[in-house]
Amino acid sequence: MIIDEIKDKVYPWIKVIYEPGEIVPDSIHEIEFAKEDEPIIKRWLGNLAIFYAVDMGDNFSLIQARDLTEYWTIDRIHEVSLDNLQRDIEYKFTNTNFGGHGLIAGGDHEAGSICLTNLWDWCAENVNDNLIVAIPAKDMVMMVPENDSEKIEKLKEMVTDIFEYGDRLLTKQLYNFDRQTSSWSLWGQDE
Repeated sequence: MIIDEIKDKVYPWIKVIYEPGEIVPDSIHEIEFAKEDEPIIKRWLGNLAIFYAVDMGDNFSLIQARDLTEYWTIDRIHEVSLDNLQRDIEYKFTNTNFGGHGLIAGGDHEAGSICLTNLWDWCAENVNDNLIVAIPAKDMVMMVPENDSEKIEKLKEMVTDIFEYGDRLLTKQLYNFDRQTSSWSLWGQDE
């Protein structure tokens, strides 16, 4: 893949990183790649990582280690992918049926929203609090105010339900977005 030719269609693609020996849902065996065939990734937080996908129109293709050059480093690809996400994807702030809020972006880029700090600054401003955020599925991002324990419990219940009945699953982990520092951390567990 020649990145110069597809650079305007590269986006961050959020996936779960499983530890060796960890059970992978809906999978029979682990996939092993030759070094040059490995998708390029940046670890994010907890068990989530950022891969880089090219929108091919009717599917997405991951950028591989073989595609890197002296100019097209992981850091440069990361910056370009964020610019593309910011430019091309419209996020809508919505209310959930349990009293929280969510982000909608058409089904493919909701989880990628974690890469856009300015978007999360805006969400925290709308909620007027730090946020507890769930990303249980590729197309589902939900949040509640950090200081509302009742809504946090409802958020946890929603994540449990999604993992029982949903698809395109990502993680049960919850995250905290601190509006003072515009930073993320794992919430409710040791890192």
